Amino acid sequence: MRQIMALLILAWPGGADIIDRIAVTVGDRVITESMILDQIRLSAFYEDREPEFTPAARRLASETLISRVLLLREMDDARFPEPPMSAVAASWREIQADRHWDENALRQELARRRLEEEEVRRFLQLMIRSVEFISLRFRRGVQVTSGEIAAYYEKEYKEWWIRQHPRQPVPPLDDVSEDIEGWIIDAKTDTASEEWLKQARSAAKIRHREE
Repeated sequence: MRQIMALLILAWPGGADIIDRIAVTVGDRVITESMILDQIRLSAFYEDREPEFTPAARRLASETLISRVLLLREMDDARFPEPPMSAVAASWREIQADRHWDENALRQELARRRLEEEEVRRFLQLMIRSVEFISLRFRRGVQVTSGEIAAYYEKEYKEWWIRQHPRQPVPPLDDVSEDIEGWIIDAKTDTASEEWLKQARSAAKIRHREE
């Protein structure tokens, strides 16, 4: 699910408090320097790590925002609905619980990272919408045969299990076939989304504006 997660750990930030420089254009859509900086902050917050503002990190952020523009256009063209705010609130509570933050600690962390709570909520809303859209567009209808499950078990699962549990016997295929089927579906979904993104990028008029 690497490509899917790359698409999901994105944001389309709001306005900035500085005069923006246009960094990238995707057709008639604009990605500004402040959007790239906000993208770095938001993805670092979501992944619970410190942001990096190196040239390489900025380039990666701009590339992920390009992917986001293309995905947003696809979702909007399909009139794919926004998730309910109850789903956003549940995701927000999960982050707080996982990191053991009370309201005061949360406010301090957002201030330290130069983020607003509303920014993060919009980020989570977009993530949820993207997950649901990708599942509908690329995951639903994926078929996995018993032969594929057996091959995965022999070639990958056994090796993985031995590395992770060196002193335990490998579970029989019947006990793990459902898990393996899910992993294969994830891989096929990832491949399909990568191919779609590759085609969308090749068809889009993308221009990087050097500083």
